[in-house]
Amino acid sequence: MGTDFSFFERSIREKRTYRFTCPWHRDRLMEPDVRDHLQVLRRGRHYMEVRGSHVLRPGCPEGVRAVEERFGVKLPGEVHDFYKRWNGGFLLHRELYPILSVQEIILTAVDFRTVRGEPTDPSKLPWHLFRFCDMSNSNYLALRRKAGRGWEVVWASVEVYDSDLIIPEYAAQHRRCVMDPSFLVWLRRMEDTDGWPWGESIMLPHDKPPSERIGYADPSFAEGIGL
Repeated sequence: MGTDFSFFERSIREKRTYRFTCPWHRDRLMEPDVRDHLQVLRRGRHYMEVRGSHVLRPGCPEGVRAVEERFGVKLPGEVHDFYKRWNGGFLLHRELYPILSVQEIILTAVDFRTVRGEPTDPSKLPWHLFRFCDMSNSNYLALRRKAGRGWEVVWASVEVYDSDLIIPEYAAQHRRCVMDPSFLVWLRRMEDTDGWPWGESIMLPHDKPPSERIGYADPSFAEGIGL
């Protein structure tokens, strides 16, 4: 039996209005893969108001099998089920969450190791960290294998090497990077909180959401779930 994503599917059919003030988010909203699926209501010098919902690509029939085969790992069933339905895109909340496609997950994993001079051969360093959500400035949300079973969602800071988040004696120094115990728990929290706070364990006291929700759900909106 597949993962129950009914709580998430309801939000795909909702149309909401947000006022974004963060420059990076305003720029991201104007990129073609996002802009074509949102209604821009107003634009000012320091803000942009948009109306829309999540924008997700058609699913990948094999889920994340390509990631498993490339790196010799086993990822959770809920991640497979998500990617079988939606092969990345972005979640529209008070914070934008650009979700990587299966191929982007593979390329990003290799690119980070290559640029930093870390091993790219799966046999030389455990591939127990996979970035799946671009949080800007080369920071990502990532799936990290737990010491026991399962995979948790962590903050993969650009300032921290993959090996420091994977190898136990180093990873112990980065306990605060853990955001949620699983991908499904993370996705549910995004829905329950409208995407904020995105990570209480690592947020600074002055952190504020980059947008304000100024419109409520329109149940009649049931279009635009694919790119």
